[in-house]
Amino acid sequence: FDDGIRHSEFLLHGVTGSGKTEIYLRAIDAALARNRQALVLVPEIALTPQTVARFAGRFPGRVTVIHSELSTGERYDVWRLVRQGEFDIVIGPRSALFAPLARLGLIIIDEEHESSYKQNAEEWGSFTVFYDARAVATQLAAITQSALIMGSATPSMESYYAMQQGRLTLLEMPNRVLGHREHVAQEQVEVAPSPAASVPQDQPDHAQPTVYAELPPVEIVDMRQELRAGNRSIFSRSLSAELQTTLSAGEQAILFLNRRGTATFIMCRDCGAVSECPLCATPLTYHERAQTLICHHCNRRYPIPQTCPECDSKRIKFFGSGTQRVEEYVHQIVPQARVVRWDADSVARKGQHAAILREFVEQRADVMVGTQMIAKGLDLPMVTLVGVVAADVGLYLPDFRSSERTFQLLTQVAGRAGRSARGGRVVVQTYTPEHYAIQAAAQHDYAAFYARELLFREEHGYPPVQRMARLIFWHKNEAKAQAESERMALVLRRRAEGLLFRGDLDILGPAPAFFSRYRGYFRWQILLRAENPSALLAGLDIPFGWRIDIDPVSVL
Repeated sequence: FDDGIRHSEFLLHGVTGSGKTEIYLRAIDAALARNRQALVLVPEIALTPQTVARFAGRFPGRVTVIHSELSTGERYDVWRLVRQGEFDIVIGPRSALFAPLARLGLIIIDEEHESSYKQNAEEWGSFTVFYDARAVATQLAAITQSALIMGSATPSMESYYAMQQGRLTLLEMPNRVLGHREHVAQEQVEVAPSPAASVPQDQPDHAQPTVYAELPPVEIVDMRQELRAGNRSIFSRSLSAELQTTLSAGEQAILFLNRRGTATFIMCRDCGAVSECPLCATPLTYHERAQTLICHHCNRRYPIPQTCPECDSKRIKFFGSGTQRVEEYVHQIVPQARVVRWDADSVARKGQHAAILREFVEQRADVMVGTQMIAKGLDLPMVTLVGVVAADVGLYLPDFRSSERTFQLLTQVAGRAGRSARGGRVVVQTYTPEHYAIQAAAQHDYAAFYARELLFREEHGYPPVQRMARLIFWHKNEAKAQAESERMALVLRRRAEGLLFRGDLDILGPAPAFFSRYRGYFRWQILLRAENPSALLAGLDIPFGWRIDIDPVSVL
């Protein structure tokens, strides 16, 4: 901004706790000084209160928020006030991108690697479109001549590849800053009570010298060895000991498992039948507190069977572990521990995000158990231990991004530890300790992961080396879903031959989607890999029932 605001795009790659938020604040300060406005995107509503508190503290009275938890009236009021120029900084998730900022000069996308920046329009009955907020922000920045900053400790493969191709300017922050030298300053993480709220002025102390901190050491525990040693619990001996030590010292711990519920499936021990959702054909998850089985796809609930519906056996067994089971186990080994759980089940009602975060920040809880929600940018200085209960969850899903997602989740959740002078440590439990994503995350080595993953993407022609389009067809009749998908694949192959696409295009499928049934519909898909798959689809007559996703964030 030294010579005026102009369109420029940056990738801010900083390790967890390196001070990326301070860079955002100073960039906003420069934009406001030039009578321009700023838009700050965060991946989850859950992150909004903590982000708002920090930004409103620096810019009191100039910050507002827009997100889906606001009522229709509240959203209109905020939209009207923004349009009238009452606020200069808008914070929110993906939808905040469309706030009517007349003097926009800066767009910030925090945690730019998060898949939630892509609007999922696949669900049947959806009347919206697939759009990627990162791509829209890039266009908006060009139209408004704004600066664009995309920040992350684990940039997406696409963004880092774009930087290497010269489309983004790299800004690096390789060192962690010791941001909390004394006890946690509560006002920095206080939840803003309303869209127009502000907290006391929080100007940076530039006179105070920067103190750097080490990233937390990571211990990888091979759970195969734990089994051989006779330990069949979900916690390794190391994690159990570290948890007890942490709580005895009056410090806090985060336990991460990217699965909700108490047991991930129930099965008959006589015939092997697994209880499934009749509409989605996926295993039902047992939730002990609700005493029910829940489908995590359509959210339908079913009673727990007393006997097997297939063979009438009473030998029904619960298998697997979810966040509720982890919570129960913490109470078994540390009965006095105060535990909060942060997952999609515990934050189903409005305001629960902020309430759970406030309870943990105010140290009214000792342990936070959660899914991927806890890996997203939270600044919790009293957390000195992070335990990853099962690092392998999601690693071997049939999706080309599985390794990338695993690396990002492990790196991000590990980054919640050691953000104060107390230091921190991380315990990662896994059955595949040799996997490159787990090894790179344990070493906090993004470059090593990127290099290895790019080789895989180049070998198979996956993004970012080539682009991809995903065509998904929904129908309540399985035979018709298959027939239409086969017909479309034939049309696409003939069209490719006519347009001389051969050699530059791969058409994969048709095949049933990984989740082949969803809410009573059968799903088949076709994948296109090419430099520009949209060219094959241009002008094509696409019947009702198809969903087209360009640059999908998942192919499951």
